[in-house]
Amino acid sequence: MTVKADEFTTVAPIEVSGLTKMFGHHGVVKRGAPQVVAVKDVSFRLETGTTLAIVGESGSGKTTVARMIMGLEVPTSGRITYFGESRPARPSTRQRRVYARQMQMVFQNPYRSLDPRQPIGKAFDELLRLHFPWDAGRRAARTAELLELVRLDGGVLRALPGQLSGGQRQRVCIARALATEPRVVILDEAVAALDMSVQAQVLNVLADVRDETGVSYLFVTHDLAVVRQIADEVVVMRAGEIVERGLAAAVLDAPRHPYTRLLRDSVPREGWKPGRRAP
Repeated sequence: MTVKADEFTTVAPIEVSGLTKMFGHHGVVKRGAPQVVAVKDVSFRLETGTTLAIVGESGSGKTTVARMIMGLEVPTSGRITYFGESRPARPSTRQRRVYARQMQMVFQNPYRSLDPRQPIGKAFDELLRLHFPWDAGRRAARTAELLELVRLDGGVLRALPGQLSGGQRQRVCIARALATEPRVVILDEAVAALDMSVQAQVLNVLADVRDETGVSYLFVTHDLAVVRQIADEVVVMRAGEIVERGLAAAVLDAPRHPYTRLLRDSVPREGWKPGRRAP
């Protein structure tokens, strides 16, 4: 069963307010010891059925924000709400299971996200058995539906991850993330490792899935070309803080902050070659 957009609540899937994360020596914060502010006072809202892109260079804090929302990092301060309810800093096992049904994450490297010794079909079957009280036939039918969503044929189910192309592996990861019928999918540089043609295919698949299911995307990327293709809204981060935000088209076409302009001007133009200044 695919969840439709009109089945979702009107409450924002994700809202963060004053989110801050500090790291100490070797990741441990101690009183009186030097600390690094990775994220400072970040606030934004992800609306239902939309894509919000968090943009910035490596070290800007964008991935740390995503990891805090996903529960992989504990915020130093600030508030994260899922559909109007605050997320506890250290959720219980039961709460983690509930959040896994509501929210999934797709990482940059699809090969590292999959067990290299496990056929794709078994990976889907295990996930569905964990979250749904279905028999084998129902699990197989849901797996076929998921593969159709991401434009893959059933032959991939018998394959090991190493037997698939990079684009196929990433589409498998996207399909697996959608298996629990989440309301939100966080994508952390999910197309960065793909070549341009495969990247375009995966972004088109993501847009089609969003239109069909009403899922919301939080898209973490450094690539403004990707933002233009997939995002409705964008927040730009630098050194842990948001420096600009707005509708994606407006921010990309008429950036107000010098850093956003720098990011935009760094996108290779047609005819660009390595070692040569852009015209």
